[in-house]
Amino acid sequence: MIHKVKNHKAFHLLSIVLKRLEHGQSTIYQLFQNEHMIETDQLAQQLETCIKARETDKSYFGLTQSQANDKLRTYGPNQLTEKQGMPWFVQYLLLMTGLFNYMLWVGSILCFIAFGVQEDKRDKSNMYLGVVLIGVVLITATMSYFQQSKAAALMAQFKDFIPARSTVFRSGQKLEVNASELVPGDIVEIQIGANIPADIVLIQANEMKVNNASLTGESEDLLRVPDERSKNIFESPNVAFFGTACTNGSGIGIVFKTGDSTVIGQIANLAQTADAGETPISIEIDRFIKIIATISISMSLIFFAINFAFGYQIITNIIFMIGIIVANVPEGLYITLTVCMALAAKRMAARSVLVKNLQSVETLGSTSCICSDKTGTLTQNRMTVSHLYYNSQIHDASINYEKLKKNPELKIDYDIKDQAFKSLLDCMILGSKAAFALNPTNEEIKAYIAKKKGQKIRDYARYNITEEEKEQGRQELLQAEFSLPVEKRNVTGDASETGIIKFAQGIIDVEAKRQNCPVFSYELDGNIVDTLIPFNSEIKFNMFIRDMNTEKTSPESKEDNLCLFLKGAPERILNRCNKILINGEEKPFDQYADHVKFANDSFGKMGERVLAFAKLELDPTIYTKDPKYQFDVKNWKKWQQVKERDSSIPGWFPMFNLTLVGIVSLNDPPRPRVDMSVQKCRQAGIKVIMVTGDQPPTAAAIAHKVNIITDPTLEYNYLRQEKGLSHDQAMEQSKAIVIHGDLLAEKHAEEESLDDLDPDKGRFLTEWISKPEVVFARTTPSQKLLIVDACQRAGHIVAVTGDGVNDSPAIKKADIGVAMGSGSDVAKNAADIILLNDDFSSIVMGVEQGRLMFDNLKKSISYALSANIPEIFPVLCNIVIQVPVPLSSILMIVICLGTDMYPAIALAYENAELDIMERLPRDSKRDRLVPMKLISFSYVQTGTLQGFSGMYTYFYILNDFGYKFNTLINLNLAKGYEPQPTDIYDPNLPNFGNTNYGIEDQFRSISWGQNDDAQIDVRLFFVFHNKDSWSRCKWNPNDESIPRFWRYSNITEKQLCYTPEAVIYVSSAFFVAVVITQIANNIITV
Repeated sequence: MIHKVKNHKAFHLLSIVLKRLEHGQSTIYQLFQNEHMIETDQLAQQLETCIKARETDKSYFGLTQSQANDKLRTYGPNQLTEKQGMPWFVQYLLLMTGLFNYMLWVGSILCFIAFGVQEDKRDKSNMYLGVVLIGVVLITATMSYFQQSKAAALMAQFKDFIPARSTVFRSGQKLEVNASELVPGDIVEIQIGANIPADIVLIQANEMKVNNASLTGESEDLLRVPDERSKNIFESPNVAFFGTACTNGSGIGIVFKTGDSTVIGQIANLAQTADAGETPISIEIDRFIKIIATISISMSLIFFAINFAFGYQIITNIIFMIGIIVANVPEGLYITLTVCMALAAKRMAARSVLVKNLQSVETLGSTSCICSDKTGTLTQNRMTVSHLYYNSQIHDASINYEKLKKNPELKIDYDIKDQAFKSLLDCMILGSKAAFALNPTNEEIKAYIAKKKGQKIRDYARYNITEEEKEQGRQELLQAEFSLPVEKRNVTGDASETGIIKFAQGIIDVEAKRQNCPVFSYELDGNIVDTLIPFNSEIKFNMFIRDMNTEKTSPESKEDNLCLFLKGAPERILNRCNKILINGEEKPFDQYADHVKFANDSFGKMGERVLAFAKLELDPTIYTKDPKYQFDVKNWKKWQQVKERDSSIPGWFPMFNLTLVGIVSLNDPPRPRVDMSVQKCRQAGIKVIMVTGDQPPTAAAIAHKVNIITDPTLEYNYLRQEKGLSHDQAMEQSKAIVIHGDLLAEKHAEEESLDDLDPDKGRFLTEWISKPEVVFARTTPSQKLLIVDACQRAGHIVAVTGDGVNDSPAIKKADIGVAMGSGSDVAKNAADIILLNDDFSSIVMGVEQGRLMFDNLKKSISYALSANIPEIFPVLCNIVIQVPVPLSSILMIVICLGTDMYPAIALAYENAELDIMERLPRDSKRDRLVPMKLISFSYVQTGTLQGFSGMYTYFYILNDFGYKFNTLINLNLAKGYEPQPTDIYDPNLPNFGNTNYGIEDQFRSISWGQNDDAQIDVRLFFVFHNKDSWSRCKWNPNDESIPRFWRYSNITEKQLCYTPEAVIYVSSAFFVAVVITQIANNIITV
């Protein structure tokens, strides 16, 4: 199984730091001393800040702007100092290293040595060979450098953990500032989904949890408690670290360290030399390099020994050895790999897919299982109110009231004057937190000013706007925002609440309603406590206690007192209700329970998200405004099951016996073409599992819409409930299954006591995910981790897609994490790939590109390996059967760099095979990049065919020039008597006319391939061969029908037959034959 390679070096360094903390040895320990241990007031005094100007103030005071400016000059900006990068020339030089490049450098040096010691300096082939080998290294390094530079520029935006903007209190005002402007002493507000902008000590927290995965690698969410401290700062619950993520609740904290002084800044300094881990594709490439290097070096040494035994000179042996090395090494491998990855990234970028790590593209191609979140991934995350249930009736609410104002011909199915509708609308507004808001950044204001002035935005980016221009631009943007239709205005909040308030705003002013009924708050230990319980994926509801009449501090009636509003998943709300509001009157809930269940099920089966709304008017004699009743919203989970008031529990408030006001369903349409993408995944052998927080009916309906469930009648729960089948029967006959998160939690709890090696542990999850179509509903973040882990243990390469904070642990756990571009910073930091267009269909294209990259790389390697054989064949024949060298060193390099490397690179541009998305995913244990099958095919089949074609051409054409096959054997090192230039071959003369025969000084071997011996008549030279040893010359110089080019040398103007110059011509023919065969092989096999 391929697992995503993590860089654990920083985490290892952190463990060292933790050990040193125990002994007081760490510089980090000395740096932080005890800021987190001292009391809040003392810390504020130490940091020269003011928590509150007056004890009666509800808002925090913080630093003044003057103090903040002074501290910014003292401490510097709140950002990590970027590690001093290598100079560009050092990076460039490093790209010339590596096993392949070292071999080429050594070969080049040997070529220059050979050229330096050879006697005949007119033969510059060795020098040319050395220059060419250096050129290969330079070309490869240059291409790799430019590609790395592009990748580095593209990925630069992911280096910083720091969020762009932070909410800070200064001089008693809540402001939005650039996070880089935070200084020690600033009081900051943290909301769910945000990254912590600095190291802070918490002074207030509302069920706040943080995820320290970016710091420690641990994905578990940790509860933050302001009043709890630990001497070890890493374990102290009152500290939140820079770069970590707030995954739940909210909090207020004092900044005590910024920038490089933070924990993550100090660890970054320790980890500056940390090495990146190897990726699966790099492991495959390294394996291939070792195989080829071993083969090439072994063959060169073997041939060196053979040559030495045959009596070749040491210089000649070196040249042969260099030729073998060059012939075996595919010099363009790195270029081909870089081009393959760059092309894949470029194609994906064209589809708005940002690849943070280029080599993760191949891992994506190996994906066999995609665990996808529903909202914002499979669907558009554009929630709109679709249906309402109140007065025991279902009403169509798909037409927004604002649209009715613009088009009176439209008809709506609800009456805005109906008292029951008004009550439900009040609950929708007062039971939610989302609000219309636009807070333009400096960049947005600059872009607006540039557009207003008719200038290019990119040219205006560096322009320093004045405060006056900034404020004017901000006001104009806000004014333009307010003039937009409700459905197009910016909203801060989740998608469900966004849909709710956009529906409500068309009928009533949401903000005015909330101001009239503010959230009740009280002071505790100097802190302001808002009486609300924020929504999270575990409890699946939120709660607000609001003051329904602020003018009456001691009301006599419940209507003017405090009211509790509850909004959330129906199964978490309905069981808390014992009454229901019908026509303005409270009725027993049991009488309408079946009606409510029918409405809930109906909405769910339509694939709509369902929210229930309940309220409870609190007794003014108990839950008083003056003195303020101190609702214990912090520890409510400890006594939440206490249904009746218990005076022994301080701060208790009712969470049961509520009144159901109504139910709202919201429609989130599937993304276009997502059903086709899921079908394409199915054809490619990729299982798509939907993991969502929606209730099972909604999850099942959406899964059917997007093609994850193809036949609802073959779903497990349908067979059990509708067909009455037993568990075993339903499991056997079902094709799909929808699992409720509660069932998953129950089964997991049952197996907790089992040993890790027990085969029954995890059996239930394994059985569920073995189904072809799987949906998990009402899941929690920890359960998503269980699902991913189970899929990985089942042998799947898992990709997890998502956009929310709750998706980030699973995204980090997966082999490939895919985040949505509009998702949270936490999810994007955890991901390997980001879908900028939030389109699930792009992930399928990414899988195809990953497979295509792997396929094309295999094609390139196969082609490059096959080209080694026609380079080795000539050397082998030259040594073993002693024929004149069939291929010159220069032409061998031309094959390596021309006909070998460039076509191999061109194969990276190959289009996908028709069945690329119809194959099963690659098994990394079996499907290697360079398996033995590929090696045997390249060497034994295509390579041998190329080698034989070259040798056949060599012998055939030499036969035309007068050399018989049997005469060529042992001719390379054979010695003879060099004839006089005036000697003419005559078979009737003694020694065939060689007048130097018998003269010892003229006894030598021919320098084949050299121009000096080009015009020797070999029939006179090798007089020991009889006249029948030579074939008839096809290119008869007396035959005028044959072009002169074929009969005479262009250099000496003499005939070519029976001369060593013919071998030079035949070397070119060998080269042409190999090229033609390579082209044919490519056409047939690629």
